[in-house]
Amino acid sequence: MSRITENKTIVGMARWLVAFPNRIGILEPFARGMMRAMARFSMDRVGAKPANDLVELFDEWKRSSPALADYQLVRIEGDKVFAEIHSNCALRGTGNRRACERMMEYDFEVMRAVGGQLQITSSQSNNGKTHCSVVLKMKASS
Repeated sequence: MSRITENKTIVGMARWLVAFPNRIGILEPFARGMMRAMARFSMDRVGAKPANDLVELFDEWKRSSPALADYQLVRIEGDKVFAEIHSNCALRGTGNRRACERMMEYDFEVMRAVGGQLQITSSQSNNGKTHCSVVLKMKASS
């Protein structure tokens, strides 16, 4: 019996369904809310907890990630984690960076919950690559 993530038709449909509202600017409030809700559901499912350091920050982010993406730690430098998200993104090559940012609300929500911040440095929507690049940091104490 194969896992649902191995069924290319279902995976393709899921990617399209998630990306669709993110492509339409007027749906931004709905799209961001949907992505936050999906992130909270995933974090509840895996028992995500606040991170104490950069390695834990990356690990909690990765544990909460969708099964359709492969989150890879590239390096830790100073107070930053440089990472890549490898996936067959539905926004790849569209040139729609705003849609990417709306879809990445999932990751922003995870970071808020585990005590970090995320910055998109390169997006599949316009970088011509098969991965996105991000930088993770611990949230500044207030």
